Amino acid sequence: MVCAAQSAASELRRVSLAFLFDVSGSMGGNDRQRFETKWLPVVAATEAFFAEEDAAAISASLTFFPRQSPVTRCTPEAYVEPDVPETELPSPLFAEAIQGLGYALGSNNWRTSTPTLAAYTGLVASLANTPGEALRAIVMVTDGVPEQCPGNNDVQRVADAVRSSGIQTFVIGVANPPGDNAGDNLQNLDVVAEAGGTERAFIIATGNPAQTQADFKAVIDDIRGTSLACNMEIPLPPVGTTFIPEQVNVIYGSDAQSERRLSYDPECSAPDAWRYDDASSPSAIVLCRDACERAQREVTASLKVEFGCERQGLPR
Repeated sequence: MVCAAQSAASELRRVSLAFLFDVSGSMGGNDRQRFETKWLPVVAATEAFFAEEDAAAISASLTFFPRQSPVTRCTPEAYVEPDVPETELPSPLFAEAIQGLGYALGSNNWRTSTPTLAAYTGLVASLANTPGEALRAIVMVTDGVPEQCPGNNDVQRVADAVRSSGIQTFVIGVANPPGDNAGDNLQNLDVVAEAGGTERAFIIATGNPAQTQADFKAVIDDIRGTSLACNMEIPLPPVGTTFIPEQVNVIYGSDAQSERRLSYDPECSAPDAWRYDDASSPSAIVLCRDACERAQREVTASLKVEFGCERQGLPR
């Protein structure tokens, strides 16, 4: 049977990650252990992510909290303008912004307080004013619960704001080094991540700078690979063709390589595979992990759908 190619399928939508980055003094400050085991490796991994070629087909923005001014740092309006606006990756602008903080061991530049609610609310307002059709998510990097903003230091209030935003939100919690007398600094961050639809916070241990940098990078890579955008609504079949779930093929293509059919695998255990969002009542086609990661690296990635012939990879 000859398949009728659906040529109306469009390019996959871009991913845009809005980073909300805690730069409070507790991330390093004038404590040598924290500076060397928290601040330096986290910054190194973050800068590497924004600069690596594998980040192509992703755009990102960066917002620091708290703001420098103690007068405005607890107000959402202070965070509507990101420190780095949405920019296609890779880009050196993010490393330049981080270095521009002027943070060094013993410096007087370290900012105090953790105004999480104000920062998140302002960032959401910023995203509402951002044009384009990219699929957006927020990545919150913090080493503590909200503090020093009277009336807004309740983690549950942050979780409520995250849930109300409707924006997928990931939380990366950076632990204090072993033996640090500040104790557990990451209480209840899971509540925020759950409200953001991402189940639980990623907790990064510190104490071994090389391991912290590797773990932090792995978490960001995981967020990039699982966050968004590797799905598309099932297009209308061509005139005279009926949508039968068992008679659909998916063709992947980009400027970097010729078109090829992907295998259907509802368990996503095979390479170069796809599945339906709901096998019993499908409404969207979803690329499996490795196919998704490849598509996100290729700006021109697109999918076409064929109707009316035997499905490649159908389990027997």
